[in-house]
Amino acid sequence: MNFLLFLIQLLVICLPCISINVTELVYDTEGKELSSKHNYYILPAKHLSGGGLTAVPSGWLCLHFVHQERNTTVLGTPLRLTPLPWRRSTEQPIRLSSDIWIEFHDFESFCVMRLDWHLTDLSPRALSGRRQLLAAGNQDGGRSFGVFRIEKPGANMMGYKLMACAKKEVCKGLGLYASKDKTWLAASDEPLMVVFVRKTSY
Repeated sequence: MNFLLFLIQLLVICLPCISINVTELVYDTEGKELSSKHNYYILPAKHLSGGGLTAVPSGWLCLHFVHQERNTTVLGTPLRLTPLPWRRSTEQPIRLSSDIWIEFHDFESFCVMRLDWHLTDLSPRALSGRRQLLAAGNQDGGRSFGVFRIEKPGANMMGYKLMACAKKEVCKGLGLYASKDKTWLAASDEPLMVVFVRKTSY
């Protein structure tokens, strides 16, 4: 009887912990946990509101900017998400509100095979107006180590929002900025709601 009572008490203590861990995880469109060992496409959560995210050359050597494909059938470029602190040898799940790196993975570029994300005050030469855009890669081909987070605004809302978290600054939402013939990803007060599609699904 005492042992049964002990098990019940242990269950009461552990259940809240299990529940918290489950809700902290980020899931792809198949309901599987996002992992640091897989590549994903990032697509808008709202159906028929554009395609996936990809990189566009900036006019500077190794710097690219992130934009959304307008064709809804185009998945964009695969991305890899890496939790911090980084551990090379372990497969780690991606959790809500935790620091991560995001990078285009296996990207065909003469500079590097991976282009990591970061916010920049630079802009494509053909772009008019000033806006803090999301960049991928650097002018010198090095890494920028920009830090991001994935947030879930509410249980009743579809998808997730991406946040850029620069040092000593408040995290900024990432939304769409349309200019001329392209739609760029930029710091925005109206974040783009997104979903994650695992590459092996296609």
